[in-house]
Amino acid sequence: MQDKIIFYFIIYSFLGWCLESIYKTIIFRKPTNSGFLYGPLCPMYGIGAVIMIMAGTLSNNILVIFLMSIVIFTIWEYLVAVVLEKLFKTKYWDYSDIKFNFQGRICLKNSIYWGILGVLLIFIIQPSIEKLVELIPNTILMYLDVILSIAIIVDVGVTLFRIMFIDKKIRQVFEISDAIKEKLAEIKETEGEYRENLRMVVSELKTKQEILKIKIYKRIIRLKKSFPEMHSENLTKFMKQKISIDKIKEKLEKSKKHKEE
Repeated sequence: MQDKIIFYFIIYSFLGWCLESIYKTIIFRKPTNSGFLYGPLCPMYGIGAVIMIMAGTLSNNILVIFLMSIVIFTIWEYLVAVVLEKLFKTKYWDYSDIKFNFQGRICLKNSIYWGILGVLLIFIIQPSIEKLVELIPNTILMYLDVILSIAIIVDVGVTLFRIMFIDKKIRQVFEISDAIKEKLAEIKETEGEYRENLRMVVSELKTKQEILKIKIYKRIIRLKKSFPEMHSENLTKFMKQKISIDKIKEKLEKSKKHKEE
């Protein structure tokens, strides 16, 4: 099995994405592309499944597998929540409103689901997948591992790069707001050509801010679709603003035409 670990990770990352997307599509009654990455993969499920498959070799007892699944998947979910929060200063899911939760990161209801899923994984899903994987020649399997691994690494890189800059860009938006306020205060105290120059600076700052808002808003909306409960201090502050993409674009178009004239 060890020589097929990567392929199993990829398979279960995809199946986890399917499970999450279907579940959230049903809950929110609209198509939902769930998951942290842009591609159809949830590595959290892939890694969790591989750990559980390896641990599952220790017993054939359904009750033992059920309890092991609860412990392994719950600990894994908690660790992923902590790491994501530390890295991005954002909480991607929150079970605070559900009974018997711990820090909003894990809850008893989900743990029971994990136990059931673990039993299905070990006794039904994995044996079927093993039979299918055995049909794939080792050479082809190796090429698939390499190609899909590269695709995942690229996706992870792009996703991390974009998400890590959301917080930074939000701070920039509010820094620009402070700069605009300072310039407007200066305008009240000045006259003549310098006053016009300050107005131009304010106009440019506003344009820069509107462009930033569009970029940030689109990235946040994409993540909100996958993680409706995600929140952070900066995100909450930013989303409290009444943002209309169409109005912002209209302002930018008017500004562009005005400069051309």
